[in-house]
Amino acid sequence: MSIDKKAFNRHVVPILLFAVVGTLLSTLLTALIVNKGTLYLGTWCTTIPFVESLTFGALISSIDPIAVLSVLSNMGLSETDSIYVLIFGESLLNDGVAIVLFETLVHFLDESLVIDAEAVTAATIHFLVVAIGSVFVGVFSGVCCTWYYWAMHECHTPLVEVLMFVCWALLPYYVCDGMEWSGIVAVVATGFVMDTFVIGLRKESNSGQNEPTDIDPFHSPQVTPSNHGSRKNRRMIFSKDGHLSHQAKTHVGFVTQINATMMETAIFAYLGLFLCSSRYHWNFWLSVTAIGACVMSRAIMIPFLTFVANSFNRINHKTRVCRHERSRKNTDRTSPQTAVSIERNGVIIDRKMQVVLWFAGLRGAMSFALVENIPLFDTVTGQGSRLKAELKSMTSASIVFTVFVLGGCTFYLMERLEMTPKKDQNGFEMSPLLLADKQTGKQSPRTPLSKSPPSKNIDSWSPGEGSAHSSNNGGLPVRQRSNVGR
Repeated sequence: MSIDKKAFNRHVVPILLFAVVGTLLSTLLTALIVNKGTLYLGTWCTTIPFVESLTFGALISSIDPIAVLSVLSNMGLSETDSIYVLIFGESLLNDGVAIVLFETLVHFLDESLVIDAEAVTAATIHFLVVAIGSVFVGVFSGVCCTWYYWAMHECHTPLVEVLMFVCWALLPYYVCDGMEWSGIVAVVATGFVMDTFVIGLRKESNSGQNEPTDIDPFHSPQVTPSNHGSRKNRRMIFSKDGHLSHQAKTHVGFVTQINATMMETAIFAYLGLFLCSSRYHWNFWLSVTAIGACVMSRAIMIPFLTFVANSFNRINHKTRVCRHERSRKNTDRTSPQTAVSIERNGVIIDRKMQVVLWFAGLRGAMSFALVENIPLFDTVTGQGSRLKAELKSMTSASIVFTVFVLGGCTFYLMERLEMTPKKDQNGFEMSPLLLADKQTGKQSPRTPLSKSPPSKNIDSWSPGEGSAHSSNNGGLPVRQRSNVGR
């Protein structure tokens, strides 16, 4: 969970819209395009029924923007930049929604099942039960993990702390898997709790510098029972300082990143080895239809949900400004709580950011893993899909196209849109867009990428304007017009 939590909270509205509503909308649009497209091309390819099209839409809606995030990081964007947070946050929550939806739709792959209002209602209830239950299991596991590390504080070596951290992170997955719920959703929920209360959100300052750096990770620290009890009583269980030792905090991120990279590499290696096997029924028009459905569904979904998110943030901003004005008139001064609330504005997504978000919809390991879980048709029970080989080829074609074409063109797209960090004689300049406070006209702090002094030419933002500049540090955002490139 390496995403910046403050930046995530500031962008939570568009992230939730893209991850939840966007996944559902993308699934439906992809299914319609695949079903109608293959029906129109009936003489050229196999017609994909609507149930299989919905299943394909659910599994292909899981995005994996690893290539895009790598390009953005290499270009100098930090974890607090708006475009980085939006892409990372959407992919973080999108996988869980896509998996729960996929597992719900798989139950419709039954020839004896009649799809009516009762079946749709049962599927909706199943979707909600799996989603809420998986989140509950994840949060409960994270709470138990927090209590464990609080009780065993300074009793484990750093090596054992890291090993137990991995075990606690995997525990909710196997619990939900045994209950036929979504283990991915549970792991994400556990990750939020563990990252907040076990690792901690507050950066170590003096305490981290005073700890010895020559600690042996294989031997436990010498802690007497009385000393351990007094320290444990003084520590809060749910503290944002965390309960891991300094050395364990240093290495736990590295270990988990290695495991994630190894697993994803193994899946892509499997994809490459069996890409041309007989288990894939390749058809040119099926591949073109699948790729077109992925691209077109996201091209429709992004502008529509962006309009909704921008409208919500504008209304929310005006409401906070009105509260601020009323509070100032009643008390003749602004309270600290009101000032902080005014500064917490949402992000406004302009057209350039929408294009980048469209390009960031890469499909990857999760889609390939889901298509492998589609059951083959059983002639006895009548359950499963007769077109699994076709769905596997469609999924593989979509993955290859999005990763190599869309992911490979991201750098050139960013340069074309002039969204790369531009370096001039004064330093770097970036241009994400946040809401402006037209009443106060204050300027928020610069982002870590912006080393040049604040621009002297500052205008407040208005809804009719296009792109604009702003900061990502949660301060009061304004539109900045830089002299770079003039």
